[in-house]
Amino acid sequence: MPRLRSQQKLVSSVIAQQVSKQHLEEGRLYPPLTTIHDVSLKIAVKIVEDAYRNNTATFYPEPEDKEAFIRSQVYSTDYESFLTDSYSWPKEAMKIQSITF
Repeated sequence: MPRLRSQQKLVSSVIAQQVSKQHLEEGRLYPPLTTIHDVSLKIAVKIVEDAYRNNTATFYPEPEDKEAFIRSQVYSTDYESFLTDSYSWPKEAMKIQSITF
C-alpha cells in the first residue's frame, strides 16, 4: 500500500506541473484533454525512473533514454487512412463459371 501511495503522489506531482498559470486563470484544475498524450508520457517516464531508483523495474538493462524507450512501446493511433484497402477483381474472374462433368 505505501508503494501505491508513493506512485499516486508521483502522478499527482506530474499532473500539477502540467497545469500552467494560464490554465489556472481559465479555471482549469487539470491540463487540457488535448495534452493527454504528452501528460501520460511524462507520467510514464517518472514511474519508470522511480521503478529503477527503487529496484522494482522488470526490464533490464535500464534504458538510457527512458522517454524514447516508452515512446517505442506506446501504441500509435496514427493511421495513413481509416478506409479499408479495396481491390478490383479482373472482369474475367467475375464471370459465372460452369463446370461440365
